[in-house]
Amino acid sequence: MELRHLRYFLAVAEHLSFGRAAIALHTAQPSLSQQIRRLEDEVGGRLFERTKRYVALTPLGAELRSEAQSIIEAADRLVIRLKDRSGAPRGKLRVGTIAPATVGVLPQVLPSFHKAFPMIELALATVSLDEQVSALLEREIDVGILRAPVTDRRIQIVPIAVEYFCACVPAKSALAKRAKVTMRDLRDQTLIMLQAERGGSFNQNIAALLERHRIEPAEIVQASDVDAVFAMVASGLGLSLSSTVFCGMSLDGLVYRRLTPQTEIGTMILACRRDRQAVPVIRTFIDHVSGLRLVFRPPHSASIP
Repeated sequence: MELRHLRYFLAVAEHLSFGRAAIALHTAQPSLSQQIRRLEDEVGGRLFERTKRYVALTPLGAELRSEAQSIIEAADRLVIRLKDRSGAPRGKLRVGTIAPATVGVLPQVLPSFHKAFPMIELALATVSLDEQVSALLEREIDVGILRAPVTDRRIQIVPIAVEYFCACVPAKSALAKRAKVTMRDLRDQTLIMLQAERGGSFNQNIAALLERHRIEPAEIVQASDVDAVFAMVASGLGLSLSSTVFCGMSLDGLVYRRLTPQTEIGTMILACRRDRQAVPVIRTFIDHVSGLRLVFRPPHSASIP
């Protein structure tokens, strides 16, 4: 029994589609089918019930799946350990982040991580919130920094940062001259928010915050991405409720102000596939980031121009 046959089998078992599994494995579907047949010949039975409409594991396939995953993970750990007798993790780690994490979290994480683990090669990509879970499941990225909630049981999550809401206001506005912005101040303002499919739980938290304080903005305008939100605020078209993750980023035309009452967001998480959390480079990154105990505090009055 060859490891590659087990990898092929696990891909089909995960996707329950020979076509999608072949794409994930970067191989041709006929070749994949042939390898599965060879494995079935070796174990002496069918691993999949396959029709034109569906693919399902047989009882024999279900039994093999649990064993095969353990074998593959053990083999991966052994290869990494043999490559470096010192035990230091090494290899490539693909990290996907949403925009707030790219701007605020990564600068707090990467310098110390690279210094501690120089043999881990990082590949970074900003992946939108609505695509992160799919990218993890399809093994396009190894870990993701995104926002909770993540409901797919195949994904393991770890909270990594304490952050708060803050107000992002035009630099020339009256609110910019204050040390803080209150929830009441939002009643007569145009509020700029991400589109629903982009904002995810962050938008839901804003909606809950407004409802809790019985605040109805004069108008809500949607923007396609974070850059567009900041551009509209800087242009004087309205204000936004942002995360303190962004407060370290200086942008012409806008300023950040403390929002009262102070409200924690608490949705920034690190995520990986549950069946890959023991891979050394992934485990190392999770432990390092969660161990930093990141806190992004609201801006102080000293930032008033």
